[in-house]
Parts: sequence; C-alpha cells; structure tokens
Amino acid sequence: MSAIRQAGKIWLYMLLLALFSLMIAPLLMLDSPLLRVPLNLALFAGVALLAYKDGGFRGQKEVARAGYRPIRGIEAVALAALPFFVAAAALAVLAKPYTYTLQNLPPWLVSYMGREDIGGALRFYENRQDIGLIGYVRFAMYQAIRPFYFIASGFGDQALLLLDRLSPLLVLIIPGAYAAGYLRGPVLHRRAAEHVEEAKRLHQKKVARKKKRERQAREAKRPERLI
Repeated sequence: MSAIRQAGKIWLYMLLLALFSLMIAPLLMLDSPLLRVPLNLALFAGVALLAYKDGGFRGQKEVARAGYRPIRGIEAVALAALPFFVAAAALAVLAKPYTYTLQNLPPWLVSYMGREDIGGALRFYENRQDIGLIGYVRFAMYQAIRPFYFIASGFGDQALLLLDRLSPLLVLIIPGAYAAGYLRGPVLHRRAAEHVEEAKRLHQKKVARKKKRERQAREAKRPERLI
C-alpha cells in the first residue's frame, strides 16, 4: 500500500503541473522564445523540485521509523511512471511527421495558399488528418509534459515531432525527481540527527556558561573574610 500511496503522490504532482500549465497558458505561450522557453522550464523545474523534496521527506520519515527500503521508492516510481512511459514509447515509435490536408476550402482558394500575404490566414482553415489512436496518445502525453509542448509548439512541426520522440524520457523526469529525493532519505535523516545533536551541544554549552556566570556572581557577592 505504501508504494501505491507514493505513486498517487507522483500522479498528483503530474496533475498539478497540467493544471498550473492550463491556468497560466497565455503566459506560457508567449511568441517570444526568450520568454516562453525559460518560463516553461521554470514551471516544470519547480514542480519537479517539489516532487524531489516530497520524496526526500518521505524517505527521511521512513528512516526515522526504521521502515525505509530503497526498493519501495523504486516500486512507487515504476508504478506511477509505467503507464505514461509505455504510452510515450508507443508514441515515439509510431509518431510520423505532421501533415496537413485541406478541407472545406473551395478550389479557387487553394491556389492562394502559396502566397505569403494570405497563405497563413488560409492555413487557419486547414484540418490535420484524422486524429486516430496516436493523436489521443499524444494528447495524453502532452498533459503530463505540457510545458515542453508549449516550448516546442513555437518552433514548428519538426520540434513537435522531436517532442514525440523524446516523450519517453520527459515523462520520467517528475517520477525520477521523487525517486531521487526518496533515495536520499538516509542522508537527510543523518543530517537532521546531526543538527539535533549540534543543537543539544550548543544548548548544553549555553547552560554551562549561564551556570558559570551565576556562580561567579555569587562568589563576587560573598563578603571577604576578616583576618
């Protein structure tokens, strides 16, 4: 059950990424790549960092309870990432260059498609070929790695095809961040224990100094002996 709960948390972070991406989509789809690229990377990195810290907290907590097992974190990541990875791998293998088909355009307009001044506007009326199974898989993958889609969409169809090819790796980033944090559980626990011990030593030194000052103050108040 622990692995299932951890897998659920990883899915939650992936859902969080998709929701944030939708909420600020206009900002993430800016025309300027100088703004669009770093903003999308920052969002993705921020969610991955949250997953990393959460994984570390979970690992540290299990070490403290003497219930830590590295394999448990790996099982959770595999459980969370497997559906996305399988779908992304299928997309990477089956993806083809994007093609267009003209629909609902009268023949006399087709001849204007090559003109730079109005060709772009007419392309708005073009429809891609039937979406098919690959289209649905692609849509699902883009929800899990939407910032990368926003980045690639500004660079044309070849960039989107490259995104399809790289999607098996990209969908592993957030689960991998959680796993990396979880595997650092023993290190984090040891550091936390060291901080506690250091705090105790400082407190003991502070108490010892206080007692010394009090003793010196009492001795200073004692009347001198008469000889």
